[in-house]
Amino acid sequence: MSRHEDAVGSPTPEVAFHAGEGCDASLDRALLARSFAVLLGHFPKRVARVDVLLVGDAAMDAAHQRFMNISGTTDVMSFPAHDEADPHAGVEADLYVCTDVARREALARGHAIEREILLYAVHGTLHACGFRDDTEATAALIHAEEDRVLSAGGYGSVYARESADGASDARHG
Repeated sequence: MSRHEDAVGSPTPEVAFHAGEGCDASLDRALLARSFAVLLGHFPKRVARVDVLLVGDAAMDAAHQRFMNISGTTDVMSFPAHDEADPHAGVEADLYVCTDVARREALARGHAIEREILLYAVHGTLHACGFRDDTEATAALIHAEEDRVLSAGGYGSVYARESADGASDARHG
């Protein structure tokens, strides 16, 4: 049995969180990878590999400009790395996640930065699964799927929460 197969011969998904330029050095990247790996069974498609590069605002701004021709930082960028035309291909994704954005949003939402980073990794992986967020309707679908995956993994909703008066409190994730 190879190191990337489980006892029944199914490929074991590969998950890694890497420190990039400006990454918050206090983050436990191994814990993030283990936490994210728990979520993999809840995605709508089989996920084979997710590599997450954690970066700060300046590095995310540079990547955003380079790959999307958009100035400014953002929370996550997703690059599918599998054959999207093959319905049997396991999803492979390379993600950039901005730890500075995650820290600001976690503070505003009142939870740990790690929870926010997991939200961004789920969001980026859902993009690699084919989800979009370029219209109000598609954004609502991807955010509902984020909450479903995170709730199924024991983290609860991060994107949409009930406010004190019972109304939905939707925030960008």
